[in-house]
Amino acid sequence: MEPEIHRINHISLNKSKTEFCLSYNNGLKTYNIEKFTRNNSSNNFEVKLGGISFSQYLPKDDIIVFVGTKLNKNYSNKNVVFFDIVNKKEILSKSFDEEITNMKYVDNYLLVSLGKELKIFLYKNNELIPKYDISLSGQNPKLFETWVTKEENNVGEIIHKSSTLYIAYAQKNEINIKVLTCEDEFKVSKIQDINTPVNEIQNLFYIRKLDQIFICDEKAIYIYGFDVDTGKVKLCLRRGSNPGFITSMTLLNGNFLAINNKNKTIHIFDLDINNNAFSFSNIVYSMVYGIQEIYPCLRIYYKDIVKENEGQFFSIDFKEKGAVLVSEDEGNELNIIAYNGYAYKIKADLKNYKYEVILKVCYSDDKKDTLKETLKNASVLSSNIFNKQK
Repeated sequence: MEPEIHRINHISLNKSKTEFCLSYNNGLKTYNIEKFTRNNSSNNFEVKLGGISFSQYLPKDDIIVFVGTKLNKNYSNKNVVFFDIVNKKEILSKSFDEEITNMKYVDNYLLVSLGKELKIFLYKNNELIPKYDISLSGQNPKLFETWVTKEENNVGEIIHKSSTLYIAYAQKNEINIKVLTCEDEFKVSKIQDINTPVNEIQNLFYIRKLDQIFICDEKAIYIYGFDVDTGKVKLCLRRGSNPGFITSMTLLNGNFLAINNKNKTIHIFDLDINNNAFSFSNIVYSMVYGIQEIYPCLRIYYKDIVKENEGQFFSIDFKEKGAVLVSEDEGNELNIIAYNGYAYKIKADLKNYKYEVILKVCYSDDKKDTLKETLKNASVLSSNIFNKQK
């Protein structure tokens, strides 16, 4: 019997990082991150969503907002749909004239990129209320990050609550950050334009605990972290010398950053410069930028954790999109949700630069959803901490 899942289109996380949602050729499935077992599916004998391009969780985890594929007859890539995955019913749908190229949901705000425009909506009482539009002129207009901060102020006996929406997007080699105060109407309270030392921004990520926006250069040789408020370079990470593409990053154990280079390597950086090797380029960077380079302290190679022919059915998806990394900020466990249809739980020994694969699950095939492979004594020692491999 042909498996239900034969194309993995997108993997998204809920706000608490306890679940992930799989958008695939026939619909949506959600899984818990603790054991990688399935929680819900969008389909039953009455409901078939068809191909889904990408999705986002709402704060209430059983509500998923998604965009269909170009060939989906009921839900195309010009529609955004709010869907109750538990009760298998559509809550809200909105159509656009152009293809939706990216979408993010934060607090109660939905951000949708359409060509050279980013539209912001407030989701309230099962309605989408237009709030603000941003024109995008960069080479990759679908590339943006967003987050919200909240404040409470006492005005007499009244508690006044306000929220601030941050939107960071790339314009060739610049990061533009718009800060919007969200009350009755949006107001632009600040605009931050950050000149970066790269020719072109490949990807960008926001790490909340560090309050930094990270960018990769066009070959992902260097990754830079910028202070959101001042725009100053805080971190300079040197991944390696071979070209790569960064698909995901997450904070690990408070002061380590794990970065995924497609289907090749996971690089883990100790952000404490005092624990890093000295190099001539550090002298140059200290003189020019007042900052030193940081090299990986541990590398996890996919060829070491993925067995031969494992996930071959999704080799194209894995090659194109790599994996999503998830961890608790203060923990030592790293979850790798790969586009090869497998999920891996890694326990990192960051003092001795070793790791252990403690759980491996094939989540992509219904017949294998309950098949768990727990690996013991699989510690792998990084043979050369500061080598310049990919």
